[in-house]
This record gives sequence, structure tokens and C-alpha cells, in this order.
Amino acid sequence: MKTILPVFRPNKIALPVVSGFLLALSACVTVNVNFPETAVQKATDDYVRELYRAKEKGKTPPPASAPSGTPSTTTSLGFGFPAIGNAEAAGPNFQVDSPKALSIRDNLAKRLEEVLAQKRAGVIGESNDGFLVLKAPEKLKKLFQRKVEKLVVDENTDRRALYDEVLVVNSAAKNRLKDIQMSFARSFQAESPSGTWIQAEDGSWSQKP
Repeated sequence: MKTILPVFRPNKIALPVVSGFLLALSACVTVNVNFPETAVQKATDDYVRELYRAKEKGKTPPPASAPSGTPSTTTSLGFGFPAIGNAEAAGPNFQVDSPKALSIRDNLAKRLEEVLAQKRAGVIGESNDGFLVLKAPEKLKKLFQRKVEKLVVDENTDRRALYDEVLVVNSAAKNRLKDIQMSFARSFQAESPSGTWIQAEDGSWSQKP
């Protein structure tokens, strides 16, 4: 007499459910890895801060370096899985120091003095998406207005190239471009002088305290 052993057959309904759950979990982890908001904000803050420091020193900003054995806060930032636990030393890095990004910062530094002058004059302001906006063209004479318009176009062209480069070098999803722009917007606004125009997230404009 043969003994019949029970045969395990996977539940056809349970398998898709489990697979779907694992896929969703994987997607969540990927988002956290590729776009750690805190690390991104710190990286953009450091990038813009170095730009302004270079202006104060009267020279173009050098690539930032960190002491041996410690991560660089400007060039690359370690992060882990914020949604899972505090493991900030683990995982890939968020970078803003690619050769192209540093070259763009050199361009920004060359016109920073003029940008600041027009900000202080109330002519241009910092938007909430990382670009300059011509605030009061009526204050300008026609010839000078064209000069300021060119300044804004040149600055915004470089900033757009910077945001695109940061997106690409970090292999971030295209829908994260807006988040990168907003992070840089906060960084540029933080470094803007008191009394200059800045745009809040709700779209309203005010002069910085």
C-alpha cells in the first residue's frame, strides 16, 4: 500500500497579491534611495553657499573637499532609507559636483554681482521654482531693460542646465525635476539679501525680512 503525501499547491489568488505588495514596496524603496529630500536640500544649500562665498572672496568657487574619513557635504551626501529607519551613512550618494555642475557654478559666479545689484534694486526676484523673475520692468529705461532681460535669460539658462544635470547625474526620475528646482529655489532665497523679492510656495511675493 502506497502512502500518498500531500502536495502543496500555491494559492493562485495569494500569489498576485504578494507579488504586488513586494513590487510596491520595491518602488517605495527606490523613490527613497534616488531622492532623499533632506540630503538634496543640504546639497543644494551647500552648492549655493559656495557660490556666494566665492563672490565674497572675489574668485570662482573651487570644488569643496572634506577631511579624510568624513563625507563631503557639498559634493556628495550619504543617505539610507528614511521611510524604514535612520541609516544615513548607507546607500548611494546625491551629487551636485559633476564637472558640468561646477562649470555652471563658475558661470553663475561671474554674473552674481550684477544679479545681486538688480535684486537690491527691486527689479528682479527669486521665484519658488528656482529661476529669476523680472519684477518691475517699468522701473527701467528701455535700453537698460533689455540688458536686465538678457541677464535674467542668461542666468535662467544656466540654472535650467544645472537642474537638468543634477537630475541626470543622480539618475533621478524625470518627475523629480520640480523637487530639485524647489530645493535650489529655497537655497537661492536663503542667500538673497534682506529686502529682495522672493516667492512663497503658494505663489505670493514678498520682500525678504
